[in-house]
Amino acid sequence: MFNFWKNLSVVKKLYIVVGGMALLIALELGTLVFALTTLSSVRAFVGGEGLWSKAQKNAIHSLTSYIFTKDKTYYDDFHAHMQIPLGDRHARLELMKPHPDIKEVYAGFAQGGIHADDIPGVIRVLQRFGEISYIKAAVTAWTKADNLLDALIKKSEELRLLFSEPSIDQEKVKKILADINRLNAQLTEYETEFSSVLGEGSRWLENLLMVLLILAVATIEGTGLLLTFSFAKNLNRSLLELNHATSEIGKGNLGMTVPVHSRDELGQLAESINKMSHDLDANISKRLLAENANQVKTLFLANMSHEIRTPLGIILGMTEILKDPQVSEEEKRKYLDVIESTGHNLARLINDILDITKVESGHLEVEYEAVQLEGLMQEVDTMMALKAAKAGTALKFNLQDRLRKMEVATDRNRLKQILVNLINNAIKFTHDGQVQVDVGTIGQDIYFEVSDTGIGIPQSMQSSLFQNFFQADTSSTRKYEGTGLGLVLSRKLARSLGGDVVLKRSAPGEGSVFRLTIPQREVDQIPAKETEKLSEESKHFLRGFRVLIVDDSEDNQILIQHHLKKYGVVCDTASDGVQAIQKAQDNPFDVVLMDMQMPQMDGYSATRKLRENGYQKPIVALTAHAMKEDRDRCISVGCNDYLTKPIVSEQLYKTLLELTHSHPGNMVLSKAK
Repeated sequence: MFNFWKNLSVVKKLYIVVGGMALLIALELGTLVFALTTLSSVRAFVGGEGLWSKAQKNAIHSLTSYIFTKDKTYYDDFHAHMQIPLGDRHARLELMKPHPDIKEVYAGFAQGGIHADDIPGVIRVLQRFGEISYIKAAVTAWTKADNLLDALIKKSEELRLLFSEPSIDQEKVKKILADINRLNAQLTEYETEFSSVLGEGSRWLENLLMVLLILAVATIEGTGLLLTFSFAKNLNRSLLELNHATSEIGKGNLGMTVPVHSRDELGQLAESINKMSHDLDANISKRLLAENANQVKTLFLANMSHEIRTPLGIILGMTEILKDPQVSEEEKRKYLDVIESTGHNLARLINDILDITKVESGHLEVEYEAVQLEGLMQEVDTMMALKAAKAGTALKFNLQDRLRKMEVATDRNRLKQILVNLINNAIKFTHDGQVQVDVGTIGQDIYFEVSDTGIGIPQSMQSSLFQNFFQADTSSTRKYEGTGLGLVLSRKLARSLGGDVVLKRSAPGEGSVFRLTIPQREVDQIPAKETEKLSEESKHFLRGFRVLIVDDSEDNQILIQHHLKKYGVVCDTASDGVQAIQKAQDNPFDVVLMDMQMPQMDGYSATRKLRENGYQKPIVALTAHAMKEDRDRCISVGCNDYLTKPIVSEQLYKTLLELTHSHPGNMVLSKAK
């Protein structure tokens, strides 16, 4: 019931409150009318009893006068007076029947001298309250008195006969007079009993009706006031809450919500305001995130430009020097070493970028193998010892004895890559200090803690360490080089292995501790699927496969065709989206390789247009944009899969073979069968 009231509209609540008040007032008036009519009926009943008693006394008086005067007029008066109690008796006896004749009842009470307007009230009293003890006792006394009327009439007949004789027996007259007096005394007794009981009943009924009337008035008025007060209170509370919420939202407090107390118009308005606040907050948050992402990417590109141009400048400069015939052999070897070292740094930078794109696009391959922890640590030590020595930093490895001969199933190269990244960072930010690598177990995981005594990381920067492209120092005078990809890549690689990389603790001037965890997976648990590679035989299933290569770069077209044609794939090319749509619809290609950035019409528009035209064949996106949002955008316009540039041949073959299994009508699958 409470929920029903809450969910009613405000208008319906008003109707109910006003209608309820009107109904309650009507009930109150009805109760009052009932009380008045009932009391009036009791009054009429009491009045009827008075007429009965008066008529009976007059009848006795007339009969007595008849005895002493022998005047027949008094005898006739006796019978005239007796008509009143006899009429009441006739009405009473008719009412006692299961199905009384109301006309007969009316006639009886009218004979009894009761006013016509009072007769319905007397009938209601006898019918409605006939079983009440007071009325029942009064009716019993009335019945007893009525039974004596016949005896009184009989005595009058005896007198009439006695007085009609020539000689009157005075003894008989005296005896009849004594009987009449005795009957009169009994009638008086019954009349007194009737009046007394009826008086008590009248007072009881009056008190009962008064109590009922008071209770009805109190209930009706209380209910009305409660409904009015409750409705007004809830309305006022909701309006104040709505006003406060809109004021706070106007001030920019978008986290403000309005309590929803009901499902009426006010509750719906509160929900609408809450939704508006949430949508505004979400939209503003998205805008801020987008602005922040753009800013971070801009900073990253500027930094990347510096990081790439610097080694390229060194390589080009050293190459120019090597062309000088006056450079000695010793100097040439020195410059070649510089070129080689710089080339390795540039390759590492590009590899990091490629790894990030692979992780973001979901194409990172994890190759599980048995890895001995002690051997891996020795290998990493050998790789990083020279750099640590150049920085004047002591590099130490602590491996728990029970782990020295342990073998775990993981990707050796990816694990080594993460450790090298973490140690390289630690060495870069530590001079004349110490970097220590501790290896142990925690629960079901193996941990690698890389701690240093370097410059540390401010608290305000720690929450952003693992964001894409983040660097603590983005100024033009920054002391430490780097792309800001190392920690991001390390965490993504660790999670692809089932573990994680976290900053355990750090403080400015006190160094940092990073923890890498990987699952302690047994060697016999190496998943077969993760270690399987494409066989040469499976690649030959591509023979006869028809592929449309859509790319505005002829070099890319030539490169992709080179990879595909050696396994018998039939290739065709298109240079923009318009050509791609035409050729795809006119020729039975099995797959379309769609570059997403092209002149005239890009790959997004071309893919969307093909799908709108009902094209059902697989479309694979080709793009150098390799973030997750780029992949999602390609899939959203209708691409079945996604490949990043530069194209890796193994991934290309694998994608094409997977698409054959998802599209059974392709020729390659039928050949494979």
